[in-house]
Amino acid sequence: MMRRTLLGLAAVSSLAFASMQPAHAEATKVRIMYTAASAFAAVFVAKDQGFFERHGVDAELSIAQNGSVILSGVVSGSVEVGLPTPTVVMQATQNGLDLRLFAATNVFPDPTVSGLIVGTDSGIKTPADTAGKKIGVPGIGGLIDVVVRKWINMNGGDAAKANIVEFSLPQTADVLRSRQVDGAATLDPFLSRAVESGAGVSIGNYTDIIPAGTAAGVLATTTQWAEANAKAIEGMQLALKEAADFIAQNPDGARESIGRYTTLPPQVLKGVNMPNVADLSLTPEKFQFWQDIALEQGLISQPVDLNTLLIPFPKQ
Repeated sequence: MMRRTLLGLAAVSSLAFASMQPAHAEATKVRIMYTAASAFAAVFVAKDQGFFERHGVDAELSIAQNGSVILSGVVSGSVEVGLPTPTVVMQATQNGLDLRLFAATNVFPDPTVSGLIVGTDSGIKTPADTAGKKIGVPGIGGLIDVVVRKWINMNGGDAAKANIVEFSLPQTADVLRSRQVDGAATLDPFLSRAVESGAGVSIGNYTDIIPAGTAAGVLATTTQWAEANAKAIEGMQLALKEAADFIAQNPDGARESIGRYTTLPPQVLKGVNMPNVADLSLTPEKFQFWQDIALEQGLISQPVDLNTLLIPFPKQ
């Protein structure tokens, strides 16, 4: 009788102890919108390798056909996080949108192949030949657009004399082959694919003018969401650090993720360079080039407070 009583007490105590333990925290659901570019490999890898999940983030990735729609998706609440370019963020901030940035997708100099691809019969041999020509960019006011304009101006041309229009990056070869544009400012994997198919030739890499250490794409959200989900922000930052280590050690595994989220065929993926993901933290220094070029091109009328805009990585 005594034995049964003791066992009963032990069972009750065990149940009471279990009820006092904190329940396992549920992962924060985060919808992330991106465009199909190999430069975003760290985000793709963090999803595929379970790094987001390990740090309490249930990430769901969705593709946008054009980078110009990403921030509208974030602000409308269609997604929690977007991968826009710095200049688009600065314009949006200037226009009153309350945004925060918490990580870079990659950093310059970046081995991802970029350049201005021109049709074989376009008559464009150098940046100076772009006057009067139709030049495609993946988003007016975006990173590629503003950098290409500066690159043309620094290399004997006048970007104001070019007819700059928007196109979708996956359509690089198609818009050149159909002569919808005379040239397309693009990047891998679409650049190499266009060249290999004979749709065009590269006349130079516009990213050569970007200072070393400058952040490229960024992870953006609203200030309201960032403040309410500080733990998820930190979790994504830590997951991206793990993804960067994975990419350095396993580029073939990273290529598999790039292929999955950009739908590129294996033969094209083999030649894709891994982006520079050595340090994905954001600092004002990494953003100064974008501040300067946005002011220079009239995208913003006054400097943005970078110390407020950028969320630093957690200290280790």
